[in-house]
Amino acid sequence: MKNYPIFDSKKRRAFAIMQAKGMWHSTYAPPCHRLLWNLGFKVAPPPLSPFCTNFFSFMAVYTPFWGVVMWVVFWKAQYIDLFSVVATVLTGGLIFSLCMSVFQLWRKRANHLPEWERI
Repeated sequence: MKNYPIFDSKKRRAFAIMQAKGMWHSTYAPPCHRLLWNLGFKVAPPPLSPFCTNFFSFMAVYTPFWGVVMWVVFWKAQYIDLFSVVATVLTGGLIFSLCMSVFQLWRKRANHLPEWERI
């Protein structure tokens, strides 16, 4: 895994700003983004990311995870056809990602956070 000292220091400053605003750690460092950071992706914390970046980040991580969990827990025993599984997983991922992206945009505005480029 590559080391990104500039990105990491910028992320720490952003965390300090959000913590000073009283934001929950789970809001500015959700499991989805922590996974992306551990994989080496330089993605800004969700409240500071653009809407599209948040949408695709949540979609890329949440959708396959939720699909696998639903398959193992429920659908495998029900013999659901593949088209229904894929349609349901993509719809669920789309709705979740859209909701989380709107929520993060709202958190940014509610806490008067600066743009990622200004940190």
